[in-house]
Amino acid sequence: MIEKLFIDTDIILDVIFKREPFFYDSQKILSLIEKNCFSGFTSSLIIANCYYIICSNIDKKTALKTISKLRSILSVLSFTDKEIGESLNSSINDFEDGVQYFIALNNGINNLITRDISDYKDLNINVLTPKDFLNLEKVKKIIISKS
Repeated sequence: MIEKLFIDTDIILDVIFKREPFFYDSQKILSLIEKNCFSGFTSSLIIANCYYIICSNIDKKTALKTISKLRSILSVLSFTDKEIGESLNSSINDFEDGVQYFIALNNGINNLITRDISDYKDLNINVLTPKDFLNLEKVKKIIISKS
């Protein structure tokens, strides 16, 4: 069964803005999803945040094109009052990170890929940076087998 990855905002923005030294690993994650090595997911909140940030820093045309591309490779998950409540009642300090975590958890996604791992301690899914995820032995084997 193909592994599911929940992609956080910072990973997407690393690629859009070519932020070094994070660009390569974040780009690799999205590329592996695009090649169907993994199933990629994100949330409607992340899509909205990315649109706003891209629009504010580049332009609306680029933002629309980017969101269209993201939708072609990532499944966009909604969130409900359930995830909001779970985040409010959790030990996760950052409310938005909590919402993302519960969206992933409630959709059976075992890997949350983010550079902001500090808020995700002792939780029920793997929270990894792109670099750490790409360095997992099982991931290296998948990459080699798909090459």
